[in-house]
Amino acid sequence: MTDPQEMIQWLDRRIAGAMTWLDDNGKGSKRPRPQHEIETKRYDIARFEEIKAAYVKALERRRQAA
Repeated sequence: MTDPQEMIQWLDRRIAGAMTWLDDNGKGSKRPRPQHEIETKRYDIARFEEIKAAYVKALERRRQAA
């Protein structure tokens, strides 16, 4: 299994990368991408954050059980 800290860092990088993409390509940029691409990135961010929260919660349960 991947080290938990490494997994959390990976998720943080995915979230940060998608947010940077939105900053660079979202509605406020000089040449915004199509709306469906912007919505897809927002969806990705929400899912990565949801996965991270569930992962952290599961790690905490595992630590308490140990």
